[in-house]
This record gives sequence, structure tokens and C-alpha cells, in this order.
Amino acid sequence: MTIASKHQLAEVLCGFWFSSEQNPWDSTFFGKFFELIKNDGYTEKEEQQGYQVKFELKNAEIEKPTAQTDKLEPRMLFKNPEKNTAILMASNYISFHKLPPYTSWEILLEEQIKPSLVHYNEIGLGKGLLQVQMLYLNSYNFKKETNLSDTFSFLPAVEKFRIGKERSLLFQSQYELDPNLLLQIKLNSIPIIDNNKQVFLECSCMAYNKTGDENWLKIASQAHDTNNKVFNTITKK
Repeated sequence: MTIASKHQLAEVLCGFWFSSEQNPWDSTFFGKFFELIKNDGYTEKEEQQGYQVKFELKNAEIEKPTAQTDKLEPRMLFKNPEKNTAILMASNYISFHKLPPYTSWEILLEEQIKPSLVHYNEIGLGKGLLQVQMLYLNSYNFKKETNLSDTFSFLPAVEKFRIGKERSLLFQSQYELDPNLLLQIKLNSIPIIDNNKQVFLECSCMAYNKTGDENWLKIASQAHDTNNKVFNTITKK
């Protein structure tokens, strides 16, 4: 059984992107999908509408930049409050989210991903898999004087060099592991009350389906196995 066993993860996400050419989209798919997953405990839905703001600076109007607001395509979040799970659906995209407690990849697959993808296929979506992302999100509370390099192996141990003391931290990096695997690590810390600091760690792996493989489970497992291994390697405690 594959478990990110060192920590109680704050959220686990597994997302799938599909070809827009093979999956003509319209907003009626939200309702069709909701009707199929109701019996699986997804009794709540919430539409999410995003906006993208673009600023344009012209030499003669630096103090008065023009702004353009673009309305992004709507997304729908379906929630299962009993199992603390959710499904996010958008055009040519679907992701599966598990909040604590997260037990294992196998349980996530059997209880959430597989049955939901069957329903996704039933409404005519899910053709031409492009890529799968596996993401772990975790948060930690540390004493103010804690050296984060003692917990996260990828950080420099500046304090041990007696150069100075860490005040805040923002880290982001990407790594190409295989021709079709891209890993990303994000970590940032913020001060909180009582001389503590809160740290957020995001570790994700993107597996690209460069061969056109129709076996989604193979691609998803590759993303998961890689992400799980890296997460448990970079966190020492």
C-alpha cells in the first residue's frame, strides 16, 4: 500500500487534462455529471468563476495604465462532505481532491478516481489524455528558532554556517526527471503568533502522455509514484 506516511497531508490532488479537439465542451456537462455522481455522495456543488486582469503600460501613460479584465471559463466544484472529498471539473479537465485523513493512493483510486472517471466517460468526456498531475500539499507549525533545513533536505543550512538567521523563506524550483516527467517543489514560511512560524510545502509531479497511451492508470500511477517518492525523500522528519 502506497502512503505518504511521514505526514498527515493537508490535501492530495490528482488532475487529468484531455484533448480539447476530442472533447467538445459545453456547460451542460456540469449538470449531467452531477446527476451521475450524486449517488456516490457528491451532494453539493459550487460554481467557480475566475477573472484574469491584464495591465498595459504605454510610455506616455505610465501613471495611468489601462486594465483589461477577461472572464475565465467557469469551473464546478462537487463536494462529498461525508468523505471529505471533492471533484473539480472544467473544460477538458477534471481533478480529484482528498482532505484529511488521506490514507493511501490505492484507496483514492478505488473509491474516488475510478468510479468518477467511469461517470465522466459516460457523458462522453475523457478522450485523448494529455497529462496527469499528482500533488501533495502540507502545512507545518514550527518554533521560530527551528532550522527548516533540519526538516527539508533541499534547503541550504545557512544557520549552521553561522551566516545569519532565517527570517522568511520562499522557494520554488522545477526538475525534469524523465522525458515526460516534470517535478515542482514550492515552499514558503510566514510568521504567526506565539513566536511560531507556519510553513507550506507543495510537491507535485506532472506526467505527460507523449506516446498517446490510452491507459490513464499507467500515466497516473507514474505521476503518483514519482511524487510520493520525492516527497518522502525531501522531508526528513
